[in-house]
Amino acid sequence: MRIFSILYSFLDRLIQAGGAVAGILIILATCMTTFDVIARSVFNQPTVWATELCIYAIIGSCFLGSAYTLRTYSHITVDLLINIVPRKVQKVLGYVSNVFGFVFSLIFTIYSLEHVLNTYRLGTTSSSLLRVPMYLPEMFLPIGGLLLCFAFILQIVDGGVSKGGGHL
Repeated sequence: MRIFSILYSFLDRLIQAGGAVAGILIILATCMTTFDVIARSVFNQPTVWATELCIYAIIGSCFLGSAYTLRTYSHITVDLLINIVPRKVQKVLGYVSNVFGFVFSLIFTIYSLEHVLNTYRLGTTSSSLLRVPMYLPEMFLPIGGLLLCFAFILQIVDGGVSKGGGHL
């Protein structure tokens, strides 16, 4: 049983790390946008890289942060039905929704990984001057999907339903 406790803790920390990286990416996107605005308006020298890299950072923050958001019960929820049914039904609905979430995340992860591998094989690059190999920013999708799979598994282990509030 100790191995499950260690694995649970490891996955929880991995999800927290994804949330931390997502936060760092948002800060980087903010700094790049600010830099580009100043370069454009004050020095009349717009950058060729800021917009593209900012988009990649925002996409990365969304996918890497989704598992952390799930674990901290911070997603937008519609709890009208949950609030009017008995506790046992709430628990069943919690398990069902987490299983569906896991299945969706697993399918998403598999297909996004397949897409990234195809992009890598084809050598696709961005159409901008940077010519970024597109598999690099696209890697946020399967990594975020895998973290989301882990988060749903931990939600199932935890019992499925929460009234909100922080978990970590």
